[in-house]
Amino acid sequence: MTFSKNIARKLFRASTACLFITSSLLACAQTTKVVGYIPSYKNMPAVIDRTDLTKLTHLNLSFLNPNASGLVLSGGNPVCMEGASANDLHYVVNKAHQAGVKVLVSIAGGVLPACSGNWQTLLQPANRATVVNNLLQFVNTFNLDGLDVDIEGVVLTNIDNAGNYTPFIQALRNGLPAGKLLTSATASYVGGMVPASSLQYFDFVNIMSYDAIGPGWGQAGAEHSPYSMAVSDINIWKARGLTKQKLVLGVPFYGYGFNGYAAAYDYNSIVNQFGASAAQTDVIGTRCAGCSYITYNGIPTIRSKTQLALQEGAGVMIWELSQDVAGANSLLAAIHSQIGGGNSSSSSTASGCPAWVSGKQYYAGNKVSYQGGYYIAEYDNPGYIPTVSTYFWEPISASACGGTSSSSSSTAVFTKLIQAEAYTSMSGVQLETTTDTGGGQNVGWIDANDWMAHANVNFPSSGTYRVEYRVASPSGASLSLDLNAGSIQLGQVTIPATGGWQNWTTVSHTVTINAGTYSVGIFAAQGGWNINWLRFTKL
Repeated sequence: MTFSKNIARKLFRASTACLFITSSLLACAQTTKVVGYIPSYKNMPAVIDRTDLTKLTHLNLSFLNPNASGLVLSGGNPVCMEGASANDLHYVVNKAHQAGVKVLVSIAGGVLPACSGNWQTLLQPANRATVVNNLLQFVNTFNLDGLDVDIEGVVLTNIDNAGNYTPFIQALRNGLPAGKLLTSATASYVGGMVPASSLQYFDFVNIMSYDAIGPGWGQAGAEHSPYSMAVSDINIWKARGLTKQKLVLGVPFYGYGFNGYAAAYDYNSIVNQFGASAAQTDVIGTRCAGCSYITYNGIPTIRSKTQLALQEGAGVMIWELSQDVAGANSLLAAIHSQIGGGNSSSSSTASGCPAWVSGKQYYAGNKVSYQGGYYIAEYDNPGYIPTVSTYFWEPISASACGGTSSSSSSTAVFTKLIQAEAYTSMSGVQLETTTDTGGGQNVGWIDANDWMAHANVNFPSSGTYRVEYRVASPSGASLSLDLNAGSIQLGQVTIPATGGWQNWTTVSHTVTINAGTYSVGIFAAQGGWNINWLRFTKL
């Protein structure tokens, strides 16, 4: 019997308590950045009150500008930071610091307000020291963790052409106390990029990878922030000398509408207006020249971009936090789930299996325990999270690592864990909180003929792989595995009846895969089951 999505939802909510392990960003998050901007004109205290700060590492308050005299404060309040008072700034900074989030003020912005002085004049050598000193005093006054420089477009170009951009950045760097941050936001088009000579002075650079199309610009029918654009922008900045440790990929929490739709949409407005299903796609309507459509980034694309940012850079930047929606469709939550262990990873004995140190097992310097056939890492997060949290980074099979004996010496093994909810495309499925070990989300509401796909999965060598699936089903079902949209069929697996939507078991089969990079697809031959993750292990 195939259960409908509505019936499944009601049965699950009626019979299952939401009991799961909650973790903040853990080991990888100590170096992985999640940078969120809050515009000053969006009521910053209200935005921070409804934002889950445990999912952020940095907060950029935008935008501060000096007046024509180079002043940034008057009577204790910002002279040119629309909607923000000194009280607002103190409230936001204190609340963020209590959550362990670093706070920076972002200067300039894409559109300068009327209260701003002329940056080209202000940064000339005769005036530069005044502006720098006033900005440094602003950081000190509000106990900020640094400055973010977001001078853009023609203003940036003119300042740079006059030879005044990099000296300004160097002066800020030299003036900031030790431990204070200096960051930048930049576009990736000619005339909109910060000069390569300035990169050495920034702690990291936020790449604004969006706005390929919008009201009045771009090619009709295009997407405003596709995955391919993120890849291209990353490659541009790598070629310009930006290191992985300094590269932070920007993602949009907004979209644009065309031909009958509103010109601009917050992501939360899209979900509220068009329903939860809109969170699982990137377009409302038909995207083509002359068509009526809205283009934005939904959860699957945000997840994919987060994976890309982890592979190629140091984290993710968000413009901007007030545009997110609360609950299961939150884009910030989607980013967090990827950074917190939702991303695919490959490992070998050298990096993926625990090593015995002084009678205890360690993974990347963190103690692990052996539970239920898997190694589980226990992370201690000094300076970030004041408690020791247990987090299920990637369940590594004991047999794959050569057993649990301290005297065992395992051979190299390839294993790749893929969280089911990290799909890059799908049809018909939805997400829900899981009670399975490690918490997070699983894919559910699966009917016959529904499917999900995970793009860019690399298998380094040809051969036989064991594929394991973490599944739950009240009455039993079946699934099939394929590569590249069904062009390569790998076989079907029976899902036993587990007695409940959150009663989990692991099923497996063996398949033969040639070396290469594929889109891995899971197809519902029968409906009525949930899946948490799948794992490939080379035999």
